[in-house]
Amino acid sequence: MSYTDRIKESNLCWLGLAEDHAFSDRIGLLTMNWLGLQEEYAISIPQILGFIIAVLILRHATSLLPWSLKKPESSPQRAQHTKVLRKQMTPIGKFALASQTENRQSIITFFIALSNKIGHQPMGITDFERLWESRIMSEKRHERFDCCVSSAGGYFEKLDKLFHDYASEPTHPDDIQETKERIIDFLTRPIDVHDKLWQVELSHGLLGASGAILHSDELKAKGHNTETLALFRNHHCLCDGVSLSAAVADLSNESEELRDKILYNIETHKQRILRTSFIRRALSFIVGSLTYYVFGSIVALTLQAWNMIVSSNPFEEFMKRGSCAERSVSWKYLASVEDAKRVTKSIKKGAKLNDLFVACLTSAIERQYECLSRNKRDTTSVNLIVTTHLRGGIILPGESIGNKIGAFAVTTPFKSKAGSSIKRLRTISKALQLMKRTPAPQISYLITSFISNYLPKRVAQYALVKANCHSVATISNVHGFPETIHWAENPVEMICAFLPLPTGIPIGIVVTSYNGRIIMSVDADASVVPDADEFLQWMVDEYETIKSEAETSQ
Repeated sequence: MSYTDRIKESNLCWLGLAEDHAFSDRIGLLTMNWLGLQEEYAISIPQILGFIIAVLILRHATSLLPWSLKKPESSPQRAQHTKVLRKQMTPIGKFALASQTENRQSIITFFIALSNKIGHQPMGITDFERLWESRIMSEKRHERFDCCVSSAGGYFEKLDKLFHDYASEPTHPDDIQETKERIIDFLTRPIDVHDKLWQVELSHGLLGASGAILHSDELKAKGHNTETLALFRNHHCLCDGVSLSAAVADLSNESEELRDKILYNIETHKQRILRTSFIRRALSFIVGSLTYYVFGSIVALTLQAWNMIVSSNPFEEFMKRGSCAERSVSWKYLASVEDAKRVTKSIKKGAKLNDLFVACLTSAIERQYECLSRNKRDTTSVNLIVTTHLRGGIILPGESIGNKIGAFAVTTPFKSKAGSSIKRLRTISKALQLMKRTPAPQISYLITSFISNYLPKRVAQYALVKANCHSVATISNVHGFPETIHWAENPVEMICAFLPLPTGIPIGIVVTSYNGRIIMSVDADASVVPDADEFLQWMVDEYETIKSEAETSQ
């Protein structure tokens, strides 16, 4: 590895950014521009704008630096400070409240499905209450679950409610269609945030009855005969999907082991950083900050402005507006994690699994548009919103739930323009890598913070529509668990989440991995995606096409 490459890698470690964040090769030129060492490279207006944005981002980035490598429990000052911050609603939480509409509620819905062997008692609501109180509330780590939004707004207030005020035990769904109806109800029915922020329904019945567990036939062959379905929903002002994943982990029998793994990986990462000399770390931090935050901000803002001006949503003519808008939901396995990694690496060096997911989504969108427009070919590309967790998709042990997410828009081509599935995947991978070289997610977070803190509610709704660049879909990739986890000794078989649909965007996709499998879910406007099962099957078909083309090319 060259000296320059080591500087780049070291700087990424300092900033706590994703490993695939790269820097521009024009470091030297940008540095000369910044220092004003050559008159012919005078600082331009975009560079000044980029510098202002960079200063704001650097200020925000201090909360994301590896000062958090220390265990939170070891710092009394920090623990006390965290307790104070829990009373303050996050900017993303405020924005979620301000930007939602009657038909597009900012509500995250997910289910956890457990199986039970013959002779084992399924988990009831009393068992779950005991588990919840001992694992979530006893440590005072996630106190927001016992809060509501204050009448003045912007703050959480402690509630004095019983567990049964949040939880109920309805009859178990008779089939998958009834399960889908309950999910849609959870997604669309408003939550009174001044009363509570979350809700859960717990039911149990015969294995496979609800359709939640996709591999129920395999489990029946292993001696399992019943299932438990825990259907959750919470307002986005409470927390994001990564925080919910952390709460799911805290409820498991493997919670201590999962926390130890996180701390071990952090310590290993920290030791690798410290093996680099201080001078190199300081130099890489300074040079990398100038290139990533200044030049990257210019690129991100330019691309955002361009997409807002020239892009269009081809599904706008099909989208229903008003209270009669309906939803369609579904969930499906895509492939095994190892198989998907092997296919992705065989196609393009440096390609990530998320590139593959975006390519499969683009293919499904193209086929859906062909069905609705009766095979018209007047659209060759669409915009998608890719959400990103600003802390790398983890909640450190001792940290509370929250909203630390950003997003960016990316243009993806239809196959009619790309030529083949592999070429489209390579094009998408290149576009995503470009955005990862910019602080676009941090910029979106800062702009959202400013709007939610200082501007009226109607501005938030307007900004959400305009800033999505006429995107067709939003996709979120949430890290799951590599192995099976257990709740009160009962194995968790499925974890599946559904995105709240932002105003103007008809399709929401969540991709997560669990126990070696990749799980996809879709929440869509039924006027655009009338058959969600078919939509996800199109994503699977595209994966198989990419896999076949990759094997043929090799």
